[in-house]
Amino acid sequence: MAPSYLPLTSSTLYTTAMRILFTRFPLESRYGGAEVQTMALMHGLAARKHGVAFLGSCPTLLKLCWNEDILAAELAIGDPPVTKWGALSFLWRKQAMQRRLISAIEEFGPIDALVMLSMTEKLLLTPFARERGIRVIWVEHDRVGRWLSNNPWLPMLRRASEGATIVTVSDLSRAIYVDQLGFAPERVIAIGNGVDAKHLAGEGKYPRPERTALHVGTVARLSRDKGVDLLMNAIADLPGVTLDIMPTGEQGSDEPAVRALASQINAGCERIRFLSPSATSMGAFYQSLDVFVLPSRQHDPCPLAPMEALWMGTPVIMTDACGTAGYLKKEEETLVVPAESVPALKDALQKMQNQTFRQSIAHRGKVAARERFSLEKMVDAYEALLASPPASGS
Repeated sequence: MAPSYLPLTSSTLYTTAMRILFTRFPLESRYGGAEVQTMALMHGLAARKHGVAFLGSCPTLLKLCWNEDILAAELAIGDPPVTKWGALSFLWRKQAMQRRLISAIEEFGPIDALVMLSMTEKLLLTPFARERGIRVIWVEHDRVGRWLSNNPWLPMLRRASEGATIVTVSDLSRAIYVDQLGFAPERVIAIGNGVDAKHLAGEGKYPRPERTALHVGTVARLSRDKGVDLLMNAIADLPGVTLDIMPTGEQGSDEPAVRALASQINAGCERIRFLSPSATSMGAFYQSLDVFVLPSRQHDPCPLAPMEALWMGTPVIMTDACGTAGYLKKEEETLVVPAESVPALKDALQKMQNQTFRQSIAHRGKVAARERFSLEKMVDAYEALLASPPASGS
C-alpha cells in the first residue's frame, strides 16, 4: 500500500535544480486529457533533473504517480467549493482545510514552486506561498462553467491570483478568464498542451468498414458537451460516409441517447461503430481514418485528440468551441466550423471528400502539429515560467 505521506528523508526534492510540488483536490477524479498532460509535464520536468512530487486527493493522479515512480502523498481535506453545498460549507471549513494543507506542505521542506490544479488550494495556499516567496502556477485545464462563473468565491479567487500566474491551455480559455471572469490580463498566459509521441507509437489494427467513401472518426465522451450526436446527424444524409466512435472516460446519462441515435442511423446498414479505447494503439486508430472530427458544443479548453490526429497525418475538423483550433490556420491546417451547427459539419465533411484537398490539409496540419504541439515545447514553456520570479501582487 502506498504511504499517506512522502518518505521525505530520501526525497529527490532536496538535491535538484528546482523543487516543484503539484497539487490537486478535485470534486471528481477521472482519467482524461488533464491527467495525461499533468503526468507528461511532471515526467518532462523530472527528466530535466528537477525535483517533482504530487500532493492531493485525486485517486487517478495518485495511482499514476505511484505506478510511474513519481513521489506522491495522499491528503484528504474535504470537498472543493464548486457545488452549492460545497461553496456554502467552505465558509466554515476553509480554516481547518488551510491548516491541513499548510501542515502537509511544510513536511516537504523547502519548495521553489507550487503548481496548483484545483480551486481549493488556489484559494487557501496561494497567500501562504506568496508570503514565503514560493513561485505559484495555477493550471486551468477544465471547461469553464457555472461552477466557476457563478461561484460566490470567485472574487476571493481573483484576489488570490495576485500571488500567482494563471496558465490556460489555449487563447480561447485565456479570453474567458480575462474578459468574462475578470482576471488581470497580465497574470494570465496560454501554454498549449503537448503530444506525447510515445503514446502514439504502439501497434494496433483498426480495419476500415467496407464500402466507405469517407471514413470518419472521433474520440470523445458520450456527453452533450462533446457533441457526438451532432456528428452522427451530420453523416446521416451523406451516403457512403462511415463513423468510428471511441468513447473515453465515464459516459454519464447522455450515453443511452447517443447509442440509440446510432442504432437509428444504422438501421439496415452499419455505418457507425463504437470501438473500445486502447492506450497502446491510438496512433493506429488515427491512421485508419480519412478524417478526424471533434464536434464539441461547449468550451473545450485544448483537447488533445485533434492534436494527436494531426500529429499522425490525419486531417481534422473541429468546432470553434475547441481551444486547439486557435493554434492552427483555418482552411489550411484544419477546418473549423461553428459549434452546434450540423449543416456546417456536413459541409466540412463534403469538402473532405475531395482527396486532393484532404491530402493538402493533412500535410499542412501534420507539419503544424510537429512544430507547435511537441511535448518538449510544452515542458520548455513551463520550465521557463517556473524559473521566473514569483508574482509580487499589486
